[in-house]
Amino acid sequence: MALLPLLFIASHLATAAEPAKEAAPAENTALVEQCVTSLKALPGKSDEAELHSACEQVKVLDGCKSVQGTPIFYFEKKGTAKNPKHIFAKSLIHGDETTAGVVAREWMVRLNKIDPRNTWRVIPIANPDGTKAKTRYNANGVDLNRNFPTGNWEKDAIAYWKKNAHSDKRRYPGPSAASEVETKCLMSQFDDFKPDFIISVHTPLGVLDLDGPKIKPPNFKPLPWQSLGNFPGSLGRYMWKDRNVPVLTIELKQDQDLEKFDQLQDISGTIAIQADQLKPKKPAPPSSKTAATNSGESAANN
Repeated sequence: MALLPLLFIASHLATAAEPAKEAAPAENTALVEQCVTSLKALPGKSDEAELHSACEQVKVLDGCKSVQGTPIFYFEKKGTAKNPKHIFAKSLIHGDETTAGVVAREWMVRLNKIDPRNTWRVIPIANPDGTKAKTRYNANGVDLNRNFPTGNWEKDAIAYWKKNAHSDKRRYPGPSAASEVETKCLMSQFDDFKPDFIISVHTPLGVLDLDGPKIKPPNFKPLPWQSLGNFPGSLGRYMWKDRNVPVLTIELKQDQDLEKFDQLQDISGTIAIQADQLKPKKPAPPSSKTAATNSGESAANN
């Protein structure tokens, strides 16, 4: 007779101990509104009902806020393949590259309507403060794509900025590696999602550039295949050179015709599979937290 009360108590305690997985309704509503408003503000038209439907799926990782406190949201869609690749796409790490954000927005909307073979996670606005101010850098004046804790950051980042970028304030790498909350947010995303492949959408160079193994260039005439190299503190250096995760940079033209970019999303998925098959097998990289802590130590060995 005493067994039933004990089972009830044990069940109640187990349920109470589970962490909350969803935000409170009011928080969800605010996040959906932020998503819709910020993405509608980008150039071009997007079906409002479809955009709202996609924005209802967005989430925020703990600690993922900008310097000025704006949540950095992401959209995720599970793949249907037996062993789907994890593809991470982000745009507007440079806040003045608004055309890049249009592509990520439309990919979100499209993914919400289809069943992709791969699992996708999309961050359409990685630098909310810069996007609002229409600046390349964040609210602290740091170029987030020069702030990742690459193995050569301590040794080369500031020196490269002064010599090669002529101390251009738009490309300031920051006072230290991973000094910025937005950079830390992206690093947390990588630890959480464990991407097999990363797509970084930019403007205005009009090319496709892969930091990864050599593969056959895709036949996509609007954007020719060209190697741009990588830089101290850049995402390509951090994830490919230091962590063995290929990074495809999509550099749109400023006035790019975006009609064919559903096709580009499909091509990117194919590139991800090819790159994963060809990349050299290396030991698992350290976590992003370890990389940030040890960036100075790593630089001494590179």
